[in-house]
Amino acid sequence: MRVIILGCGYLGYNLYGLLKDHFETELWGIESPYSALVPEMTMVNAFDPGAMAEQDLKDAVIIDAIGLIANNASAENEEDALNRLYIPYSRLINSLKLGGVRLFVFFSSGGTIYGNTDKPISEDHPIAPMSLYAKSKAGIEELIRNADIPYLILRLSNPFGGYQIAEKKQGVIPILIRKALLGETFEMYVNGDSVRDYFYISDLGQAIAGLLECGAVNETINVGSGQGTSLYEIIQLVEQTTEKSVEITEKTSDVPVVQSIVLNIDKLKNLTGYEPEVSLQEGIALETARIKKEINV
Repeated sequence: MRVIILGCGYLGYNLYGLLKDHFETELWGIESPYSALVPEMTMVNAFDPGAMAEQDLKDAVIIDAIGLIANNASAENEEDALNRLYIPYSRLINSLKLGGVRLFVFFSSGGTIYGNTDKPISEDHPIAPMSLYAKSKAGIEELIRNADIPYLILRLSNPFGGYQIAEKKQGVIPILIRKALLGETFEMYVNGDSVRDYFYISDLGQAIAGLLECGAVNETINVGSGQGTSLYEIIQLVEQTTEKSVEITEKTSDVPVVQSIVLNIDKLKNLTGYEPEVSLQEGIALETARIKKEINV
């Protein structure tokens, strides 16, 4: 099976490394802080129809790891901002259809698209996106479902771990670890009691491989750990693992923030037999070891 990952950021780079031993995997994208680490990367703008028409897409599985909008993005006119985002995605979907792809895998946001929930939430639950980022994911989901293209929409919770370029400050867990080790202050933009579903990046690779191997198609699927952990609990685990205290400064977010979200992953388990292999504690320990080497402490 030929798999093409679009986008060489944190997700694209790490998934390329995880999937290339299972499938004939290629990484396509534009120059990024990660692209120099992949000499065999194909340089192409996926949103340029002319450039995509020159590529061989026939029967390929396309995994979209691009991400055109940040999770803290805001806009005075959200409708205009969303419509501008849908234009390049409509072009991309059309390029994939014309190229005869086997499957389009889109990463949606299980961590934001459902809004606030106090119990594990399944895929058939009504969505309630609050932020511009969450609304963009919901809108692109609908574009894909209405496009007559074979698809998988994966609603991811909060993957972490693997390799990450230090300057790209993404993910609360690596940020907390780095702050603890360097003795810097962590700026907390959500309530410490807020609950999220965290899972290690290799388990995302496992989930994707399982879904491709079982032939799942035209499905929307939650991917996470199925367990909720508060930010205070994460801070405690980081302090225990690093043997350092975390200094905290509370901040106010400029965008709506989800207070609690945990994903029900029964559908993924039933389709693939998926079980997370890396516990939260193990993942934090792996991240701590990686970051210690990186900053030489």
